[in-house]
Amino acid sequence: MTTHLFVRSCYTLLDSTIRIPELVSTAKKYGYQSVALTDHHVMHGVARFLHECKKEGIHPIVGLEVDVFYHEQKVPFLLLAKNNRGYANLMKLSSLLCDGREYATLEEFLTYSEHNFLIVYGEGGYFDAELISEDRTGITQKLALMKSELPTFDIAISYEETSLWRSKNAVLKALSKAQGIQTVALNKIYYLAQKDYETLKVLSAIKQGTTLRDKNVTPITGRYFLSIPEMEKIYDADDLRRTDEIASECHCDGDLEKTGIPVYPLKDGITAEQYLPQLCLAGLKKRLNGDLKPAYVERLKHELQVIHKMGFEDYFLIVYDFIRYGRQKGIYIGPGRGSAAGSLVAYCLGITMVDPLQYNLLFERFLNAERVSMPDIDTDIPDIHRQEIIDYVYQKYGEQHIANIITFDTLAARAVLRDVGKAMDISKREIDMIVGLIPQTPKITLEKAYEQKEKLRVLLNASPQLMEYFNMSKRIEGLPKNKSIHAAGIVMSGKPIEDVIPTIQMAEGMKTTQFVGNYLEERGLIKMDFLGLKNLTTIDEIVQMIHKHNPDFHILSIPLNDAKTYRLFAQADTIGVFQFESDGMRNLLRKMKPNCFEDIIAALALFRPGPKDQINTYLEGRKNPASVVYPSKELKPILKETYGVTIYQEQVMLMAQIAAKFSLVKADILRKAISKKNEEELAGLRQEYVLGCKENGYSDETASLLFDLAEKFAGYGFNKSHAVAYGLVAYQLAYLKANYPLEFYTSILNSVIGDSTKSAIYITECRRKHISIGAPDVNRSTDIYYHNGKSIILPLSIIKDVGTLAARTILDERDKNGRFGDYFDFVARVVLRKMNRTQLERLIAAGALDEFDLGRTTMLNTLDDAIKYAKLVQVPFGAQLSIDPQLVSKPIVVRMKDSQEELSENEKAALGFNLGEQPIVHLRQKLGITYPPLAELNSNRGLYRGFAYIQSVRQIRTRKGDLMCFLKLTDETGESDMAVMPNLYSQYSQYLVKGVYIQFYAKIQDEASFLANQIEIVRQK
Repeated sequence: MTTHLFVRSCYTLLDSTIRIPELVSTAKKYGYQSVALTDHHVMHGVARFLHECKKEGIHPIVGLEVDVFYHEQKVPFLLLAKNNRGYANLMKLSSLLCDGREYATLEEFLTYSEHNFLIVYGEGGYFDAELISEDRTGITQKLALMKSELPTFDIAISYEETSLWRSKNAVLKALSKAQGIQTVALNKIYYLAQKDYETLKVLSAIKQGTTLRDKNVTPITGRYFLSIPEMEKIYDADDLRRTDEIASECHCDGDLEKTGIPVYPLKDGITAEQYLPQLCLAGLKKRLNGDLKPAYVERLKHELQVIHKMGFEDYFLIVYDFIRYGRQKGIYIGPGRGSAAGSLVAYCLGITMVDPLQYNLLFERFLNAERVSMPDIDTDIPDIHRQEIIDYVYQKYGEQHIANIITFDTLAARAVLRDVGKAMDISKREIDMIVGLIPQTPKITLEKAYEQKEKLRVLLNASPQLMEYFNMSKRIEGLPKNKSIHAAGIVMSGKPIEDVIPTIQMAEGMKTTQFVGNYLEERGLIKMDFLGLKNLTTIDEIVQMIHKHNPDFHILSIPLNDAKTYRLFAQADTIGVFQFESDGMRNLLRKMKPNCFEDIIAALALFRPGPKDQINTYLEGRKNPASVVYPSKELKPILKETYGVTIYQEQVMLMAQIAAKFSLVKADILRKAISKKNEEELAGLRQEYVLGCKENGYSDETASLLFDLAEKFAGYGFNKSHAVAYGLVAYQLAYLKANYPLEFYTSILNSVIGDSTKSAIYITECRRKHISIGAPDVNRSTDIYYHNGKSIILPLSIIKDVGTLAARTILDERDKNGRFGDYFDFVARVVLRKMNRTQLERLIAAGALDEFDLGRTTMLNTLDDAIKYAKLVQVPFGAQLSIDPQLVSKPIVVRMKDSQEELSENEKAALGFNLGEQPIVHLRQKLGITYPPLAELNSNRGLYRGFAYIQSVRQIRTRKGDLMCFLKLTDETGESDMAVMPNLYSQYSQYLVKGVYIQFYAKIQDEASFLANQIEIVRQK
């Protein structure tokens, strides 16, 4: 027998094609009893490797390839953990090397090599030069030197399949044996099968940013996963025997002592077990204005008992502390998220702003003493303040106890086609063509795309080269390409993190875990999600604006029965309102016409893929409550609020409690088993459920029906705690929109700077609501939207080709030298600051210079003279230039008449939308056309009814020679393309020209294009 002691996986990025599950399954298939994982400097794959080995019954060998600065050169060594102490040392060494280091010092290496087997390479190592030149003396001297300086080591015998290296290895073996040093067979593996060599070549080309034609893209051949007979054929028996000896002495399962929650710092003599109940009681008194109702007291007592039993007091205090810090700093922390909103303890501590008893929310949905797992309180924070909160936690608990979480950007369907195409010298046109045929569906794979898209199959089957390219992309698809940091999560540890897992330094400051999130909780690390929400930033900004004229306003004190707010929901006027912007949700609101907060919660829970089938049932029941039929009178109180429809997970749990005598803890276990589709566990729970129902007097048939209902609804039912918390955020935004529209639209427009489509939607809404929008103006605009109490003023930064940098240039000049006096003064001063002609043209087109009262056409035609004047008035001022307007006279201006159509086109090109009322708006109103605008296009809606202006026409011939065309359509909100096929185009070709207004029915192709079904000419040019 033998084993493989060197395997490099795909986590040595773009250096290997080997995925961890395939490595372990291949080892099992070939009859190996053990296998190693030895990536270069990193240990990203170790956690999964250990799991897969355990699942497949393979003995794992955890190793690390390490570069060491040894006698003035960088030398690679291989370490294999003898036990978990060796594994802990490998983690420390990997963490050190992943801190921006190219190599370890000899001292560091010796420190962390303890409890590890040390293997010194022959080929590709310290003796490489001497082996190639057959310098026996040099090899002998180096062996003696290493023997005197390093702990016991083996010499690796590699690449035995070639006659050249076999002869050189024979020399190395003899010289090693002479000094009492053992040798070991070491086939260095970078891919699993011989055919994968070509795949590795493509990966190498991607890594180097080149193509397969590049002579540097030449990985060494023969680095595949040899079978046992192949190993026995190539390597000497004694070297193979040594692999078995090493493997048999490696006993590393990664089961180190777990960490736990960091200790929350308290004054001497006070424990977390004492402090948490004190805080909660004080918080409850404050929440209830001193009226400690028995139901609340009993609930608090129960929750605290569970928290104590699970040892989570410090966790709650940590979360309480950083949320309190944020609120003290004036940061608007979200009212809650997820199942944590079902905790009274969280409510008492101010972690959430949702009263769980008022909304019948369940603590067991959040924390279950029988389902032992870490608590999970996610915190929503305005995106501009997220890092501030994380920095506070980092400073408080220290760099050894907190880390970011790593994620990997993989070579997904479209990305892999582009990267592989470039490496294989496929033309950009062909790459674009194939990428364009991949569906936009999230998580689409190339295999599924091939099955779904007939055009793709036809194209590939017609070209062997393209089929080879596509198949190569499929082999590489899903491999990690880059490391990145989890967008929301961090982990905390009671012990120093590097005692528990390896880390990597990916950004300044906080370190990052080398393991992905799936493998952190099992090590005792506690995950905290800090989610930066733009919507909270919007609320925060609106509140700050309101405080300027109403300092006593508090968002958490707004009434939940505001008539204007519910009128807004009932009219589906929810563009810009969190969770309620989509067409489908707004259609639901129109039918539902919410009139209380419970309706808002229900709408959030209903408008999801699973419960959508129940919407009509819910609406019918809401319209006629007397018609609702409940499964039993005992269950009516649970289902009454949703008119007999089970839409919340908590309802499923309460029904199990009432009907089947389940405790809420058991009911949560049922919910979890249903969501995970654990058939074995569900079979046992069904028996218990039916038995409990029968003991309650239900028939066998009814009992089975109730379980079937639970199984159906728990699978897609919504977490009510989350619905209440997010419903509150949505209500707050709707309240602000209804009661403070000027502040609302100012902030919401700031949130979409750079997105001209959404900006157009919001500006159209402002016009509809008679909110004045002021054009950008070089003498009063800033780099963000603001309002002056009457109008919203557009920023300079949204103008195309101007952006934030040039906008800041204008603002800095204005701040330093005062307002711009006229057109020529402005051009002279900003040209001095290196603004270019294109930027000046865009400023004119956007209306930012209208104040100078020359007319945009006149300014554009005078621009050359203005720039010449700007350069003529420049004078030296020390080491810099200044301007002296007295040097020459200003150019003579010949006023020209503006063309409204041309101004409108230029303005839209500069801003992405038009500020002034466009003809299409008047025509839409005149004709009573109510179709949604182009910017509200939704690719899931099938047929689209629209009204638009033809901006351009591109005519082509099909393969059959028939004429068809592509129209570029525009309206007041955006642009889209529409294809008109030959049969339709032949009827309307003479009318489909630039400047024509049309109504149409079209099938949506994607988010920016249609296929015309019907066309009606509304107004000819």
